Amino acid sequence: MNATGASSWHPAANLTQRWPVQSAWTALVWLLLLVLLGWYSTLIPSFGSFQLASITKNSMPLAYLAIGQAVIVIAGGIDLSLGALLVLSNSLAAQLMFEQPFSATLALAVLIIGAGAVANGAVGWIVIRSGVPDIVVTLATGFIWSGLALLILPSPGGGTSEGFRLLFTGSRFSSGSNFWPSTLMLIVPMVLVAYGMRHRRQGLALYATGSDRNAAYLSGVDVRRAKIVAYAVGGAMAALSGLATVAITGSGDPRFSIGANATLNSVAAVVLGGVALTGGTGSVVGAVAGAIILFFLNPILSAMRIDPNTAQVVQGGLIVIVMMGAGFLAQRRSRST
Repeated sequence: MNATGASSWHPAANLTQRWPVQSAWTALVWLLLLVLLGWYSTLIPSFGSFQLASITKNSMPLAYLAIGQAVIVIAGGIDLSLGALLVLSNSLAAQLMFEQPFSATLALAVLIIGAGAVANGAVGWIVIRSGVPDIVVTLATGFIWSGLALLILPSPGGGTSEGFRLLFTGSRFSSGSNFWPSTLMLIVPMVLVAYGMRHRRQGLALYATGSDRNAAYLSGVDVRRAKIVAYAVGGAMAALSGLATVAITGSGDPRFSIGANATLNSVAAVVLGGVALTGGTGSVVGAVAGAIILFFLNPILSAMRIDPNTAQVVQGGLIVIVMMGAGFLAQRRSRST
């Protein structure tokens, strides 16, 4: 072992040591979601496939964004521009897909996802080359994405094909009781990203980089490449979130407030899902559960007949409590280490 002790440190072994704690948190978050789902079913007159379809399809955009944010945070960064990139992708898709056949909208969707990955990967490269903190670079980038969205789509409008809406929502008009398409569209990206993070070398490199950048570098991990890959994955998921929004609403909306709220909710979702803001810990599976819970709070509070303004206060309070709890656990982990 050298003076730094880095030769005995291995990303896979480090992740294995944390796996039981991460798995327990993820399981608890999903259990909480199931409990809330059961409680919600007792608050409304009838609960069935229509309600499940509504929950799964409407939580998709935030879930996708949470996956992207989780990957970036696990790698030791944070992206305050993901919400704006969602809006840009949404506006671009609505403009280009308007009155196009399903095959064309599908091809455009692939191109937009690729463009989102390249654009946000470039943001990661800027963070690395400039040495400026992620939060500063991505905050500035968010304004650029928002401005481009307004240039592409000055006001709400545009659209997509009925087949594209059917792919995400199970209905050509985004209303119905078929929840399987939206459930599959939610599960497949989550499983693919989670598998890559846990079982692929580059995924382990993201955990290693977020856990201890210097130790990862001394162990042979290309930390710069890992950071760029994390941002690229985040960009792809933000673009997918924008596409899901087009499919659900049937149009595009370039408003800045949509992106700002989505970004904050994505950060809250990853924390609720057990992803440490210090990096190197957590799972995208937990982040997805956290995103669905955050979306689910509004229907529950509405079913309880709580005033919408009060509901916002309650939701904000819960997010603050979650953040404080996550910070407390992070301090305990740091002390024990």
